[in-house]
Amino acid sequence: MRRILITPQIEDLARHYAKRLEDGDDFAKGNTPKDKLKKLASVLGKSSTKITILKNKATKGHYKGASFLAPSKYVQTILDNYDELNSLLPSQYDSFTGNILKSIIVDAEPSDIKVKIRKKCECSLSDLIVEAMGYGKVQSSIMPKYIRKLGIKTCIYCNAQFATTASLQTIKILKKGALIKNEPMACYELDHNKPKSKYPYLCTNFYNLQPSCSSCNRRKSDRELHFSLYYESGDKNIRPVHFALQSEDILRFRSTNNSDGIKAFLCNNSKDVPPSIADTTSIAGELNSKLGIQAVYNEHSDVVEEILWKHKIYSSGLMSALSRQLPSLGITGFDIKRFILGGYFTRESDFLKSPLSVLKDDVWEQLEKK
Repeated sequence: MRRILITPQIEDLARHYAKRLEDGDDFAKGNTPKDKLKKLASVLGKSSTKITILKNKATKGHYKGASFLAPSKYVQTILDNYDELNSLLPSQYDSFTGNILKSIIVDAEPSDIKVKIRKKCECSLSDLIVEAMGYGKVQSSIMPKYIRKLGIKTCIYCNAQFATTASLQTIKILKKGALIKNEPMACYELDHNKPKSKYPYLCTNFYNLQPSCSSCNRRKSDRELHFSLYYESGDKNIRPVHFALQSEDILRFRSTNNSDGIKAFLCNNSKDVPPSIADTTSIAGELNSKLGIQAVYNEHSDVVEEILWKHKIYSSGLMSALSRQLPSLGITGFDIKRFILGGYFTRESDFLKSPLSVLKDDVWEQLEKK
């Protein structure tokens, strides 16, 4: 919906986050991500470890760890680059993947490699790496602090729902009664923009962890999208999608005050025409086909109606009068648009504070131009 420029301040946050993981103070002694990656690399190289490759025709089959060292080398490479991986910029993802890791395990995804370690259940190599890198701890208690500093509260994909949920409460039944071990607290649902099944080494990368609602996270699953939250200096695709009303609907409302059936459509950049149902490759088409964004916003026609009426009532003259009156009331720096529409609209990152802010701003700006 809205993308955030990676500023020097955000890069500082990412480095602080990566240093925190590097130091390992949030983890038990001897159980830090580095410790666990080192142990995993070691056990993957043992004869007692059984490795099965499912899909790659060239290497498909069963192996012992000591005779097939690629998974062990893969994990060791992640460990060797661990300090840089967690703050790696999105533009650096492909070079790391292509130049380093793809040369170790050729033509196979980490999720296609099944590993059976002695006395443990069989699971994929990607799951073992994600667990070793401490993603569970990162998701529950480390990354939320940085998301709050960024001021993000809504789903970065749909902007229709909050990305927060409540953590589970642990209750232990004792003879004297129930003991609540931890109170429920707000936590963020995080999506891996680059799926952790394919890119397990990015499972705790700062820029790859993107707040999302349960619906978008579930529907996206392990698929990749062309849309991502962050962009870097020089990126031309800053605002790839926007919402727009059909011109004939605007004219009909202005002449008849009839808003029946008026909907906002998700459109690609510089176009006020929605993508066709068959379009699954453009960013708007992809968001609709994979995440059902248009279906979600079809249910918000009442919000569109409110925007139409508010824009009609709050004419430019009335807005100017309000601006002149506020100082006499001792009110300065007041955002009238926020007062009218109910949202945050000053900076790009502000749009991620309140649900439907993108819709409200896009439609309002379109009405201002018409």
